Amino acid sequence: AQADLANVVRVVLQKGRQYAPTDLFLRRGDTIVLVNGNDGAIHHAFIQADRFAFDAGDQEPGKQATLTLKEPGDFVIECGIHPKMKLTLHVQ
Repeated sequence: AQADLANVVRVVLQKGRQYAPTDLFLRRGDTIVLVNGNDGAIHHAFIQADRFAFDAGDQEPGKQATLTLKEPGDFVIECGIHPKMKLTLHVQ
């Protein structure tokens, strides 16, 4: 017997100069929605990897960006405005 699991959408909050959660274990095809939960701070989420790049641009408070993961591996989402903000993605 074989069961195909549906793709998952995970919400990640950007608030207080950190991502919540800070680590995610996902499968190819899953989607992440990055939500800027700060009232007065702009965030700029990006990934720079060998196999692909992602850049959400400047996210004003309350705005969100979406990323669907198509490549397996470990990737780090960083914030171009707050360099210590990091989210590690583990994609199977």
